[in-house]
Amino acid sequence: MIHYHYLDTDNKLKEYISSLHERKIERIAVDLEGEFNLHCYGEHLCLVQIYDGQEYALIDPFKVRINLIRDLMEDLNLRKIMYDCSGDRTLMFRKYGIAINSIEDLLPAAELLDLEKRNLGFVLTHFLGIQPKAKKKFQQYNWMRRPIQREALEYALDDVKYLFDLKIALLKEVAAAGLLEEYEKKNQEAQSREISMKPLPGVFKKNRFKKMPSKSRDLFKQLFDLREGYAEQLDMPPNSVVSNENIFAISQSLMTPGQIRFSGRVPRDISAKLLEEIKTLVRAEKE
Repeated sequence: MIHYHYLDTDNKLKEYISSLHERKIERIAVDLEGEFNLHCYGEHLCLVQIYDGQEYALIDPFKVRINLIRDLMEDLNLRKIMYDCSGDRTLMFRKYGIAINSIEDLLPAAELLDLEKRNLGFVLTHFLGIQPKAKKKFQQYNWMRRPIQREALEYALDDVKYLFDLKIALLKEVAAAGLLEEYEKKNQEAQSREISMKPLPGVFKKNRFKKMPSKSRDLFKQLFDLREGYAEQLDMPPNSVVSNENIFAISQSLMTPGQIRFSGRVPRDISAKLLEEIKTLVRAEKE
């Protein structure tokens, strides 16, 4: 069982940050857990996991001021060991305007070594002989809920537990291959990559969408935007309000709006209103 500090007040987080300075900690291993339109609407930072080489800490962003987390993440003098920083950087910057600084991302090292697989679990096993805890149980875990289960917290800490040792092992191999300079370059690129504030939704990148006639694509976009507004209003994942599959089918005249089966989480009066708006859009497109 891992002993950790659960930082759920401003004072606890301030004390932990002070202890980093007192103990002359120069780098920490960092990972985040977030919500991404799976249980509610939008993207949310739900947990920050830290291992400083001596102690473990979990920051509850629902309970502490985001500016304290900003101070920690933007501290140029505190190195942050991460594995694939792209998603965490994006969430922090897009949602809160926080730019994580001084990152030591280990993924570029794994990429330079041309490993068979690059996911963290495989790399830990390959270099350290460690079998991480099974992810399947927590792949759809609702990190928005409080209290977070102890087992889930320990699972989350597993993502930072071995990063110090992994860094040593990976960079030893990178150095042996004469690729340290290339690693430094790629690590810098990983933490400097521009983050789009309004990314194109993934569904618009699918061949299925791109191959539709322009009229069908136009209707799809209108239905997509309509659903987005209702999902935000209901605080529900958009796909749980009206599925992407239904939007594709309606846009291509493969089903009628009346065939939509709304989730029981959508109040009847709202589903009736939404249905009428969908019918209006479909009629307008046919005229």
